[in-house]
Amino acid sequence: MRQNTPPRRPDFEDEDDDIIEEIELNGDPPIDDDELEMEEVTLAELEARLGLHGSDDAMENDEDEEEGEEIRDRERIAAIRDDAVLTFEKHTAPVFGCNLHPKFDWAVTGSEDDKAYVWNIKSGEILFEITDHKDTVTETHFSHDGSYLATGDISGELLVYKVTEQQDERPILTKIWEYSMFDMAWLFWHRAANVLLAGGDSGEVYVWRIPSGECKILPGHSTRCEAGELSNDGKKLFTVYMNGVVKLWDLKSSQVLMEVNEEHPLGLGEITHAVVACEPDSPFYLCAEGSGKLLFCTGNGPVNVVQSEHGIECIAFAPSSAELKLLACGSLDGQISIWDYAKYSLRTVCESPVPNDGILRLKWLNDYTLLAATAQGNLNAFDARSGALKFTLTGHHYHIYEFVYKPQENLLLTVSEDNTAKIFNIPPLGE
Repeated sequence: MRQNTPPRRPDFEDEDDDIIEEIELNGDPPIDDDELEMEEVTLAELEARLGLHGSDDAMENDEDEEEGEEIRDRERIAAIRDDAVLTFEKHTAPVFGCNLHPKFDWAVTGSEDDKAYVWNIKSGEILFEITDHKDTVTETHFSHDGSYLATGDISGELLVYKVTEQQDERPILTKIWEYSMFDMAWLFWHRAANVLLAGGDSGEVYVWRIPSGECKILPGHSTRCEAGELSNDGKKLFTVYMNGVVKLWDLKSSQVLMEVNEEHPLGLGEITHAVVACEPDSPFYLCAEGSGKLLFCTGNGPVNVVQSEHGIECIAFAPSSAELKLLACGSLDGQISIWDYAKYSLRTVCESPVPNDGILRLKWLNDYTLLAATAQGNLNAFDARSGALKFTLTGHHYHIYEFVYKPQENLLLTVSEDNTAKIFNIPPLGE
């Protein structure tokens, strides 16, 4: 993994000693060493005066406490039931990115070990290894039709591979494009075209046509573009920046259609974390920031602000096919709030079966089934109408950073802090 370079420090050399001013001390002459009375102190007395025995005891207590925590953690892991049908264990560090090929039985995963793997979800066999990254690979995405694979690391190195049509041919991927941007914040494909979008710490948003590499740049604010999401019609991009500015962009003209800046009375102000989502059936947009503020917008500007009782880590609109207009918000204290956004009112709360099990990702499996991935490695499915728990899948030991659902086969791909990726079969969902 790439190491950050420390800032340059000035060198001070001996030749500059002539600038030091000589100062004479006035007053009483210094005491002769022979006139000083020296007190004899034993080592034990000195340690007692300095409190070293107490420090040793404190260190021993800390070590005992750490050892106790490790034992409890090992016992917790040993008790975890593994519901996965396959576990991929080739990564040597936490795994952050994952995706499933829309046609083939392929998964792609990216990790802090600076590698991405394409592998078979039935056998776990490695089909292709990507080793060109020099930093943590956080983004791995197949294009909408599966013809391309894009990977990106946090330093901003982006790679695109052409997928071979015949699965039996080797290599199955051929690198056709690469780009270096400033540190990357997010990356995804357009839902219906071979267009790649990325936002970064510089605030700019890049829009590339693949494979030509033709690029548009949506200018930023010299502050990180924290999140971006495509509108329901695929023609607009909704973004939020760390200074609290929210924008709706027209992708064809690169023009700003709507903006909520620092001076707007409904503006967010400076933020530390934010997520965005676009309603799947209408031009309705949501930006939620870490302290719990929900900013609802249309193409004409903000329409309402709602304050949640809990901080917000992730959000997700219900599918357009659902009769109820529901929105889910997950927090790091383990709470999931279900909102009726047509009324801007809280409908119900989903309680995690494990106290304080932080919610890291939320996705809808069908009209009313919501799946939450948690900090302790659990996958909890809820009925969003009532908040009732439908089922729990376990197997991961620590944080689940991302998951992808393939409804055609009713299977789930997950990646985790525990260095693994897993394949789960989803139980029958019902209504």
